[in-house]
Amino acid sequence: MTPALELRRATLNEVLSLRHAELRAGLPLESARFDGDDEPTTRHYGAFLPASGENVCCVSCMRVPREGADAWQVRGMATRGDLVRRGIGHALLSFAVAALRAADGPRLLWCNARTTALDFWEHEGWMVASDVFDIPGVGPHRVMRRIL
Repeated sequence: MTPALELRRATLNEVLSLRHAELRAGLPLESARFDGDDEPTTRHYGAFLPASGENVCCVSCMRVPREGADAWQVRGMATRGDLVRRGIGHALLSFAVAALRAADGPRLLWCNARTTALDFWEHEGWMVASDVFDIPGVGPHRVMRRIL
């Protein structure tokens, strides 16, 4: 069962600890900070438990060109480990995509998806756009893309 959630724009500080715990566990906190996190065009989103205000899912969207086209790079998507596969990631990604679609801006979305998460991205309508490549210290990935 999916818990009740508040889906909304978030600050970097609201998403950083979850991003660190789920995507960079065992590494320094600074490893969870990404180039572009503080850019004025970057948008961070979170799924929060209303009772506690705890962030249980996060995603960041940054204006980063892809193959010469203006685009949004989706980065740092994570769901708290005990809540995966309960629809929270789907709900937050849908919320973020709808917000990007409603705004003037790029229509191309792309991300570097962990190979362990490819099923999620494909289920969300994203297409594989690269061979497997390794991000040192993080693991194997593929580029995924989607048009708004």
